[in-house]
Amino acid sequence: MIYFDILLVAIACVTMPFIVAVMLDIFYAERKKIRFSLRRTSLWYMAMFALSFIPSVLLITQNV
Repeated sequence: MIYFDILLVAIACVTMPFIVAVMLDIFYAERKKIRFSLRRTSLWYMAMFALSFIPSVLLITQNV
């Protein structure tokens, strides 16, 4: 059951960080006057995913 909950949280945490990462990179590129970069967006995405997924997993495993 706990692994199923973690899987559901992982699926839920995939799309929102992607949207936030794209928006962050667009604003960052506009402010620095540089071009949009998929490499930089992927780094933003990893950071946003970690910020949303790790606390969620910690909360799920703490309440077991």
